[in-house]
Amino acid sequence: MPITPLFPANRSRTPQGNHSPEAAAAVAAVRILNQEYIDAARTNDATWFEEHLAEEAVVVLSNGQRLRKAGFLAMVKDEPRSYRSLTVRDATIRVFGATVQVDADAPWHLSDGSEGISRYIDTYLWLDGRWQVISAQITSLPKSTAHG
Repeated sequence: MPITPLFPANRSRTPQGNHSPEAAAAVAAVRILNQEYIDAARTNDATWFEEHLAEEAVVVLSNGQRLRKAGFLAMVKDEPRSYRSLTVRDATIRVFGATVQVDADAPWHLSDGSEGISRYIDTYLWLDGRWQVISAQITSLPKSTAHG
């Protein structure tokens, strides 16, 4: 099976005159975006994801399902979750030039009483003059970890 590039060769990562921000500015911007991402997930805000996911974005759910942007947006719209709470804990943000990764835990409680903690890693890339999510991976932590 051939390997397909995530970004076509003819697409510029940083358009001319549009360089990625310095590390401190990148961390500050992505810290805000990370909170907005969690808020959008909590409120099933497909509009936020439409604006902030790159067209080529890939989201891997805790059940292993891999979704492209359109599939993820459809899931948010068609299968909304009813959260009582969803927060961020222990976020680490690392800058690699025009790429920033966030890894954190997200404790959650649903309206039906179920609860848990998801560990996630989101990757942002400086594209078209702004930070866009190019990948997200969500892992459910075991119950013993979720309560401890």
